[in-house]
Amino acid sequence: MYKLPSRNLIYQDVLNQIITLIKNGEWVAGDRIPTETELAKVFQVSRNSIREALKILEHLNIISSKAGSGTHVLEESHQNIQKMEFINILRQNSTYESLMDTRLIIEPELTYRAALNATEKDIKNLEIIIETSIDQIKNGTYYTPTVGFSFHMELAKIANNEILWKFLESITLELLGLRKVIMDNHDLQDLLGEIEEHKTIFGFIKSASAEEAKKAMYHHLKNAQSHLTESKK
Repeated sequence: MYKLPSRNLIYQDVLNQIITLIKNGEWVAGDRIPTETELAKVFQVSRNSIREALKILEHLNIISSKAGSGTHVLEESHQNIQKMEFINILRQNSTYESLMDTRLIIEPELTYRAALNATEKDIKNLEIIIETSIDQIKNGTYYTPTVGFSFHMELAKIANNEILWKFLESITLELLGLRKVIMDNHDLQDLLGEIEEHKTIFGFIKSASAEEAKKAMYHHLKNAQSHLTESKK
């Protein structure tokens, strides 16, 4: 059963309703879900809101989208929903500040390892993510929370530590919430500065300069932490 989402954090409402549809068995593993256009009509929201919700569900390994075959519910969707809900219970009292501190501990080391492990294919994927970010600044869609997030998650994947990757994957929703708080406090110059920092990190990874990549990521996250502090004033 579909309900019209509230106007606050529309993509989050849509995401929660899709999860409920899967939990209730209205959408089952292997089902091809409606298109973005169809879902936008059902929920009476923009396609951008639908797209954001679907991107997050992909990050959570609840659905999978492939060009030409559509978007399907994954076999492991229920298991991953349960993991997500369990993590949500464990971190009920967490704050964005503590999450930012966790990122400062984990991500520079993951970036160090990514610089050592990156293949030519990994380098190309990172390059595409950065180019996409630049394009989205130009067409005005960069304020969506999943954009810069993809760069960080790709680095975590390249680092090839399954436990830390799974941990970051399990807190995707909270990471995206943190991302939105930071992005809401950004102006155009901040966005351009963030892209330049991503490009700097990318350059060190491309040249396999692991220690420099680690330092650049730490600097990047400290800047994000400053924006988070400003948003709380």
